[in-house]
Amino acid sequence: MRKKRKGSETDPCPNVPDILSSTRHSRSSIITSHYSLEDYTRLKKRCKEDSSDEPAGSYKSRLAGIATAPPCGTSSLGTPGRGLKRKIGCIDVATQTGRKNKIENDYVSGATIGHGKFGSVWLCRSRVSGAEFACKTLRKGEETVHKEVEIMQHLSGHPGVVTLHAVYEEPESFHLVMELCSGGRLIDQILGEGRYSEHRAANIFKEVMSVVKYCHDMGVVHRDIKPENILLTTSGKIKLADFGLAMRITNG
Repeated sequence: MRKKRKGSETDPCPNVPDILSSTRHSRSSIITSHYSLEDYTRLKKRCKEDSSDEPAGSYKSRLAGIATAPPCGTSSLGTPGRGLKRKIGCIDVATQTGRKNKIENDYVSGATIGHGKFGSVWLCRSRVSGAEFACKTLRKGEETVHKEVEIMQHLSGHPGVVTLHAVYEEPESFHLVMELCSGGRLIDQILGEGRYSEHRAANIFKEVMSVVKYCHDMGVVHRDIKPENILLTTSGKIKLADFGLAMRITNG
């Protein structure tokens, strides 16, 4: 008899078939399509070991709790609010923390364009391509600072979220190099143009809700959505920014 290949067993946990069958036609079914064989086998093995002292729904909860960000650097998702999943731990090297690179070696600093509770935002230009970006400098010392960096890594890549291009870590601060939204803030446009038509306001609200749904699907709640934190591109598309108050959420 041929020896089974490692990872080919499909039923180490009695709950797995029920979960697979119940979610097969569901939009949220990501077990088989978005996890590598190694990750899936490891999680099923852990389920078998823990089945004696965990409730029946724990395996599904464990998988749902490991939702990961969309592919690094992509912005062409099929439907806004339904971010593709990527393999566990797949974070673009440039956006990883702990690297020894110095931001001044890669970017030329420019004028300051904004201030916040934990830091400031300033213009910077790539020494290689000459492209302009917005750099958000966050002072360390607050838990929310580290959480904001991690959540930006997790969500970046969706067309409705400000894209994170690089992270530089120093002893006292983080530097987050993000795309520059040249259209400014939505609040400034509202104040400059006056009252919007109902149709135009509805379109903006629809775009915002699509991005909010994407964040919730990815296990993140923004908690500070307002016109000041919604940026605009030159073409008028919205970009949700400032995840300083954002939190991870789980089922229940």
